[in-house]
Amino acid sequence: YRSAPTVRIGRVEEGVVGNDMLPAPSPPKRGVVPSPQKENVPQDREEGRAGASPERRLSRRSMMEKSTGMLDLKGDRNRRSLHLIQASMRNMKTDVPAMEDEEGGGRAAAAEEGKTPIAAATTFARFPDGAKIGSHLNCWSSPPSTNFQVRGPNYLKDKKKVPSDDYLFPCRGCDLFLTDNPPTNVGRNPSILEGRLRDVPTFVVNYRLPWGVFLSYHEIPDRFLPFLRRGEGYGDTSAPLPPTSGMTAGERAMCNFLLADADEKNEAWKIVPIVVEGPWVVKRVTGGKPAIVGTKMPITYVYQPPGTGEGGRRLCEYLEADLDIVSSAAARNILAVVRSYTQVLTIDLGFVVQGNSGEELPERMMLGLRLHGLDPLTAELLPEFEDGDGAVVISESEYDSGNETE
Repeated sequence: YRSAPTVRIGRVEEGVVGNDMLPAPSPPKRGVVPSPQKENVPQDREEGRAGASPERRLSRRSMMEKSTGMLDLKGDRNRRSLHLIQASMRNMKTDVPAMEDEEGGGRAAAAEEGKTPIAAATTFARFPDGAKIGSHLNCWSSPPSTNFQVRGPNYLKDKKKVPSDDYLFPCRGCDLFLTDNPPTNVGRNPSILEGRLRDVPTFVVNYRLPWGVFLSYHEIPDRFLPFLRRGEGYGDTSAPLPPTSGMTAGERAMCNFLLADADEKNEAWKIVPIVVEGPWVVKRVTGGKPAIVGTKMPITYVYQPPGTGEGGRRLCEYLEADLDIVSSAAARNILAVVRSYTQVLTIDLGFVVQGNSGEELPERMMLGLRLHGLDPLTAELLPEFEDGDGAVVISESEYDSGNETE
């Protein structure tokens, strides 16, 4: 893949992916003269990349279509790239939705044959203990929480930061799926996390990319569940909440976060990216400084209460935060740089609830994930949902059992 032309789902260009985070071709070996390019880039496409007016505003659909447009198969190079995409998806469990006819004939035929058992999607493996950083791709681990600097106990006076204590929500794993229509509420898909998502209460972070979704899963400890349920209006709202006097400042801040509405969450939830290993240009654009996510991009919060599945299986609740990366110009600019180095990049992604009062300081990291390399060409397609579609469709009856706020 390192020597292959850059591939994007829907369109292929030599070394140009726009905002997509797909790997670029490796440079030619020393002493090898690259063959001249015979295909000319249309002038309007070149101007769209270099001279686009900053005032020009695109809808999400327009930006998605620009990133995942229909593949042009007129050229031999594009046909070879399509074959590369098909070969890289050897692990996929479902058919490509776009290959069905407009009447949904593929799904109708499957329905006539009976409901197909749900297949668990392959999840990212945990990085081997003791292995050298950069030795494995598509792996995850939990970085030391002390890697993240958070607001100290007297930050409001001295502005000093300190290493964080242990994570409040331990990491369970992560996934990467390809789709041309990144949905919200991916937790409704029974195949993700190898079908184990609802084994324990889980917080899901859904990064909605131009060409897919990157998901990270983090366990919600039992002591936070009363506050989560009260904030989402689930259960007996007249029952008293557990006292927070015995909690740490970071735990109290987390309880306040779970009780808050969507707007209040957006004003306090911060992301902290740290490049552990990677080119200096990536370290420069990420910065490693905290940023309040809700001011950078739209976020949709979805809560699904506990329930009962097939055969009486107990289904635990989950809270999902859907980050609309495509709608953020800053995030797209970062992806445009990072996409060329995904396979050699090791990055820590952390989130923390901002402490704005003495009772919420020192801060404590909510969650953390270390991503070891990323090769999108090996990712699976997003498994189909139970409604037979690749996009989430929430009916009124389903909405009554799960609150969605934006």
